[in-house]
Amino acid sequence: MNRIKNTCLCALAGLAVFCTAACTRGPAQAFEPTEDSLYITGSGQVTSAAIETYEKDYYTEEGLKAFVEENLAAFNQDAASLAGDGEKAPAVLNACTLADGTASLLIDFSSPEFMAAYPDEESGVQVKALSILSMEEAELGDVSLTAAAGKEKGTAVPADQVKKKSKLHVAVVEGPALLETDGAIQYISDGVTLTGENGARTPDGGVSYIIFK
Repeated sequence: MNRIKNTCLCALAGLAVFCTAACTRGPAQAFEPTEDSLYITGSGQVTSAAIETYEKDYYTEEGLKAFVEENLAAFNQDAASLAGDGEKAPAVLNACTLADGTASLLIDFSSPEFMAAYPDEESGVQVKALSILSMEEAELGDVSLTAAAGKEKGTAVPADQVKKKSKLHVAVVEGPALLETDGAIQYISDGVTLTGENGARTPDGGVSYIIFK
């Protein structure tokens, strides 16, 4: 996960006037995280959430937004070598909220590679690598998969059988994270825990596969 958590912590440490509102833009409208997590789409976009509690009730929306955007500008400059000639910035502010003692930052990343570029030891999301692939692009090999929906839910399904489902998307995740997908999860690899129809938590070790609509 990129330096979102540190941005959140530093912002809360450095600003000083009360705020109750949010500054909001961008997708992931249904994403309402309560802890550090990722929202991923089949088109390859990622929204990363950093959630942090605070005690002092004196921060401004304008000050926090300015601080975060300054940090994102530095991040985007660092990521310039990966960005190529793309029209979208690697990372943009989606929402920043301070309310009821909780600060929430949502950052939109134009690709999974940008999200995973700079690990943050403070975060509950420790993704070392993340890819979001079409079924055609994915290499499932002999990955052990379990059905996460339908009549086969909870049963093992051969990878070559899943590979035939061309309309599905495959998230390949290395490292622990709580994820929410924009389509219902259909299959998961060993060690992945479902948290809902569109939610899953990946384990600390190894590479995980989450296959969704």
